[in-house]
Amino acid sequence: MTAHWGVPDPAEVTGNAAEIALAFKDAYRMLNQRIGIFVALPIRSLNQLGLQSRLKEIGRTEGASAKAAEPK
Repeated sequence: MTAHWGVPDPAEVTGNAAEIALAFKDAYRMLNQRIGIFVALPIRSLNQLGLQSRLKEIGRTEGASAKAAEPK
């Protein structure tokens, strides 16, 4: 089973050092949050459809469609 948890690529961000660092911190935060939710799932009590549904929900958590910081 797979799931796509899209996160803006921080390596594509241009700008000053603070903007680039913020993009990497945001990507880390989003992935860390999703992984935390995933490891807390009651996997043994979920059937395959339920697990797939939960994985998709995780991908839609806050920040899922956030764009990487762009210089102004």
